[in-house]
Amino acid sequence: MKKLVSSMLATMTLFTIVPSLPAAQASQSFRDVPKSHWAYEAIMEMAEQDVIDGYSDGTFRPNNRITRSEFAKIMIAAADVDMDDASRLTQTFRDVPRSHWAFRYVEYAKPYLTGYKTGSTYTYKPAEDAVREDIAVALVRLLRFDQTQKADTDLLDDFTDEYRISNNLRPYIALALTNKLIYGFNDNTFRPQAAITRAEAAALLYRAKLDESDKVVFPPAPKPEEPKLPTAVTDTFSDDKLRNWLTSQSAVSWGVYSNRVSAYSNNTDIDHYLLPLRWDEARKPKNYELQTDVIATDTDGLGGLYFNGKNGKATLVYLSKNAVNIRKMQDVKERDTTAVATVSYTLQKTNKLKVTVKGDNYYVYVNDKLVYGQQDRDLTGTSLGLYLNKDATKDLPDKATYFDNFSFKVLP
Repeated sequence: MKKLVSSMLATMTLFTIVPSLPAAQASQSFRDVPKSHWAYEAIMEMAEQDVIDGYSDGTFRPNNRITRSEFAKIMIAAADVDMDDASRLTQTFRDVPRSHWAFRYVEYAKPYLTGYKTGSTYTYKPAEDAVREDIAVALVRLLRFDQTQKADTDLLDDFTDEYRISNNLRPYIALALTNKLIYGFNDNTFRPQAAITRAEAAALLYRAKLDESDKVVFPPAPKPEEPKLPTAVTDTFSDDKLRNWLTSQSAVSWGVYSNRVSAYSNNTDIDHYLLPLRWDEARKPKNYELQTDVIATDTDGLGGLYFNGKNGKATLVYLSKNAVNIRKMQDVKERDTTAVATVSYTLQKTNKLKVTVKGDNYYVYVNDKLVYGQQDRDLTGTSLGLYLNKDATKDLPDKATYFDNFSFKVLP
């Protein structure tokens, strides 16, 4: 019965200006970690406790990066969490099956670490690097600051790259900063996606001071308090925070460029980029409208709106070089979509696109002119927002399709 988190002494100082640690009295050594190494004591102590192993050639390789699956293992090992028979566990993440070496570690670390959601599917991305924002979240959850303190997300405004912090993680990063678990850099950046090394991971856990104590079961971290959701939204993208949007639910990255928004992704499997609007979907209104300016900068458009989204499916309304396209999408990873209608239209540099839903009917307008309508449709899906085909952003930022002047409102 041991090792409950008891104190945190400037845990993440190592990510800014790394202080020297006193030499450890360890029985083992690594030929690539001299006593003069800044993380010598942490590495020796964590190795002595079998939290982080060395390699068979007598090295520790302190500058190697830690993957997300490796960090799940060392965090569980450092906290000395008892892992029951794996047969009692259910698989949460599509990419971490029972056959994966880190299955048990990832499942037991799940209350503290971040995952990814696309539609109704969860992935963990075990082979990707563990990064600063993920580690900050793990520390906040382990110390339960998210249960006892209110996050001041205004702290994030001090960083020039705060827009790179994942939207759903912002409260946790603010709490990590408040409690001095992590710091920014001297150039006013936070670098949320910067990978951590084996030496940094060892120092992180060493400084967490995991002491002897009674065994406890860590509860799942509570969800951050949801703000009151709106039934009307206007966004001119005058800043880069995208607070009106559920960026964490998108399978790709969205960003603001010169007060316009577009998307990009290195995942070639994803063909359709959706940016869901943050609004009061629970109301499930019968009547509403959404509109945006579609700005084609040396592209064939391939951007517009989506609505009636449900279970990964949606109705797409977008512009191409010579048409307004209304199509059904079954999955963001399936390139082919089902045609509903195609209306002749000559793409302009700036195009105002609007969709109005009235009960079981919907209508499509371009530049305030009605171009298409359909009646007696099942329009019970409540997810809606911006849509881009991946071909629209292959030459971002010089050639891309952007959005501006978005609005949404529930109609009487």
